[in-house]
Amino acid sequence: MNSRYYLKKIGIAILTIVICSVLTFVLFRLMPGDVFDVRARDVAVQRGIDFNEAKKLVVQMYNYDPNEPILEQMWRYYSALFRGNLGTSMTNSSITVNEIVAYYMPWTLFLVSIALLLSYFLGIWLGSLMAWRRKSIISSLIAGYSTIVNAIPPALVPTLVLSIFAFGLRWFPIQGAYSMDVTPGFNGPFIIDVLWHAALPIFAYTTTQINGWVMNMKGSSISVMAEDYVTAAYARGLSDKTIRNKYVKKNALIPLYTTLAISFGAMLGGATYMEGPFVYPGIGSQLGKALGNRDFSVAQGLLLITTTATVMSSLLVDLILPKLDPRIKVVSNDL
Repeated sequence: MNSRYYLKKIGIAILTIVICSVLTFVLFRLMPGDVFDVRARDVAVQRGIDFNEAKKLVVQMYNYDPNEPILEQMWRYYSALFRGNLGTSMTNSSITVNEIVAYYMPWTLFLVSIALLLSYFLGIWLGSLMAWRRKSIISSLIAGYSTIVNAIPPALVPTLVLSIFAFGLRWFPIQGAYSMDVTPGFNGPFIIDVLWHAALPIFAYTTTQINGWVMNMKGSSISVMAEDYVTAAYARGLSDKTIRNKYVKKNALIPLYTTLAISFGAMLGGATYMEGPFVYPGIGSQLGKALGNRDFSVAQGLLLITTTATVMSSLLVDLILPKLDPRIKVVSNDL
């Protein structure tokens, strides 16, 4: 594997992040409505100063002046960004975007990681089962489940889950990440309470994702089963279990590795409609709140984080995939 392959993939990843960042920056500033003057009036009333003075103060507080040319705004924003400063919340000047990310990101990563792994492993197991036993009752049941789940809009799943298990059966809490009467820390009661509160969001996440893994694994497995080396394995008298695990499943999983990385970033971006109904303290709920309050600093910072996570996850797979699939090495050597 030569270095040109790595440099090309890294360059594309950096370019993608830059383009997405610039587009997000420009689109937010083209949105109708001006919340900047509202913030300046609030500051003028709170501190008893002139509106123009309050406006200058707000410019310093938020590192943003809507009257500046767009290029100067970009220079101001990216100068702070390269110093690691994502900005200050427009609804609460005492909180920075960095602080919001530091507090809420671990909760989202906790949900997304567990849900993604559950949906991935369950999906590839069910998908390979459908491909291997295409005419069985189990395959029909899985196909029926996939059809039903696919017909339900993902944004509706949290509402249904809450209605059944929280409001109806009362098995799980309605909202939050943990109970108020539990002391946060690395202790048994707190960990159990966190898992109890996270059960419904994780279930909703997993339900919306598992169908895609089932269908992808089924299609990939059927494609691999038609390969000549699988036919040769049967001719050599190998057992069905050996062929299924070492020939079919192993090779069918290769295309799904890239999808797994992209799904991680996609689930971070989709956290808004999952965390919102559960009032779960993650970046998804904060992104939804920021968009509702027109807090462009927070929204822009969180979108930059999710975009970077998606691109970097895909880049990681691109860099390690040639180690898993020798065919990619042949292509890369011709670059």
